[in-house]
Amino acid sequence: MALSTHIKDQPWYLQITKEINDFRDVLDDKINKQREQIKACKKKNELDNKFALEMKLNSELTQQLAELNRRGTELDRVCGNFESLTIAEGDKNRLDNDKETFQVAKELTGIRFDFSAPPNVAKGYIKNESRRLLQPFEIENGDSEALWALIQSTATQDWPTADKENLVPNK
Repeated sequence: MALSTHIKDQPWYLQITKEINDFRDVLDDKINKQREQIKACKKKNELDNKFALEMKLNSELTQQLAELNRRGTELDRVCGNFESLTIAEGDKNRLDNDKETFQVAKELTGIRFDFSAPPNVAKGYIKNESRRLLQPFEIENGDSEALWALIQSTATQDWPTADKENLVPNK
């Protein structure tokens, strides 16, 4: 042990130890710089990938915007064509007469149509305010007899016992 203590005190040993420590410090600095460079490269790659995705999304959105602008222009053109349309006086009169007829029929029969029903189905309800009744219906178009029978059944006292398959009151 005395020998090792004696060596540690030697100037050549101290010089070598100092040089080794200096070399280690330089090496640690280089390693830390390389680690920082690797981190920076990873961050740059991540940002480059995000940028590429954003550019792709921007391109897609730009294309969609161009398509929407094209459609908007076409829609404006079509709307402009409709604005220039006029309804002939005879057609206006027929439309007004048909509206009035519809309102009168609605009040007389109590019928209310569901215009969202499929085109081959007449759907809605019949309302009888005096009897406080509301009768829903759904029948095939063209079966006006069944509809008239249903209207008649809501106006009579036999309505609650109506046969729903035949849409006529049971007696």
